[in-house]
Amino acid sequence: MNTLAGTIAAIATEGNLSLVRIRPTIKPSDLVSAIVIDSPASAFLFEGGEVSMLFKETEVIIAKDFHGQISVQNKFGCIVKAIERGKLLAKVLLDYAGAEISSIITLNAVNTLEIKTGDSVTGLVKTNEISIVPHDRS
Repeated sequence: MNTLAGTIAAIATEGNLSLVRIRPTIKPSDLVSAIVIDSPASAFLFEGGEVSMLFKETEVIIAKDFHGQISVQNKFGCIVKAIERGKLLAKVLLDYAGAEISSIITLNAVNTLEIKTGDSVTGLVKTNEISIVPHDRS
């Protein structure tokens, strides 16, 4: 599971759904979006609140030389740290401003994109795949 700390920058709510915008602690110039099935009135959601963002390795899409528009809101500019190749899948370790993000993609995708250690890539995660929890200060 990938984990990044951040601070809630904005919350938009409709009914019991909240779109939460978070500034990652490690790179506050970025903005990450998460959908939460809860409202600020009944949850830990408030602007300025510290949270941890969680997302699975299998939910991290990798783009190389990405340009243009896409509906995926969460884009992490990363450097490839390492690639662990299996027979079908590969675990790609990414450096996001000093934090490690893991992605599990097919070996075919690694080969097709010609991903190598040191490459600049974009890690993409859909808004509905980011979970948030109150930040644990321990």
